[in-house]
Amino acid sequence: MYLRIEAGAVRGAMPDDVHTMQRKLKAAKQKIRKQRRQLAQAEKRIDRLELRTSPRGSRKGARKADGGRKGGSLPDFLIIGTEKGGTTFLYWALSQHPYVAPSTQKELHFFDSPKWLKKGTGWYQAQFPAPMRKDGKKVITGEASPYYLFHPQAPHRASITVPDTKLIALLRNPVDRAYSAYHHRVRNGEEDLSFEEALEAELERTSGELEKLISDGSYRSRPYAKYTYLLRGIYVEQLKRWHEHFDPEQLLVLRSEDLFTNPVEGVRRVQEFLGLPKHDIAITASTEGRNRRHYQPMAPSTRRRLEDFFEPHNRKLYGYLGVDFGW
Repeated sequence: MYLRIEAGAVRGAMPDDVHTMQRKLKAAKQKIRKQRRQLAQAEKRIDRLELRTSPRGSRKGARKADGGRKGGSLPDFLIIGTEKGGTTFLYWALSQHPYVAPSTQKELHFFDSPKWLKKGTGWYQAQFPAPMRKDGKKVITGEASPYYLFHPQAPHRASITVPDTKLIALLRNPVDRAYSAYHHRVRNGEEDLSFEEALEAELERTSGELEKLISDGSYRSRPYAKYTYLLRGIYVEQLKRWHEHFDPEQLLVLRSEDLFTNPVEGVRRVQEFLGLPKHDIAITASTEGRNRRHYQPMAPSTRRRLEDFFEPHNRKLYGYLGVDFGW
């Protein structure tokens, strides 16, 4: 049963001594996270210092950082996820702003693939326009790769390459997100199981893949990218990984459903977060539904099982963010 993935869910009352232990454990985790952030910041300073002081070609890392290409700039913002959460529409909407210049393509997958090691920062910079100003204001640029939120290596890699960038995460009801992702795989010819069968098979399909991604920076996992219908919906753990490397003020978390129901207001919130002057875009039926697809409703029994599965994880998310998304 796919509910076996629900590790760590706690139900029912607990004795006072267990509560005390949990509080101590929480405090210890917070201390560890703070130390990790401090260590990561120190590592980034060392990496940047080495790249500045090493003669060109004297270090393998320096050669890769140059990438053999010139021009471009590093992104001012990254839309890091989630998959099927509205990232395509949001990136399109931001690109309509007069002070936003898009990258060569929406999804560059630099931090969630071996590109980070093999192509280097020079290649990445070349995917963005050169720094420019318009009417005396800076024109910003960015990209949207929704696998970044979920990939275990992406936060650390991004913190080294673009430590000051702003991050945007769209979070969609994990039940609906899983079903939408499943149909996306079916349309692409990547999934031949039924939805219920795919949920049951997830644990076996992805066994050991996370460990390989963490231990081998050049490893690319198709099962982890394609068949994690359940794991991708456990958002709190993904956000915690990013907060280990970036200050919370750098990460804007939005509820996808809010963007779907009121896209104008949702885009305005992102514009404000990015320091852009207000610029309304024309929302039409065609632009609002740029990436929407229609399929048969989920079986009610399957929806209930998924709601039960995600319920404890959603509660942890609400407590972590201090907001109830109502899922």
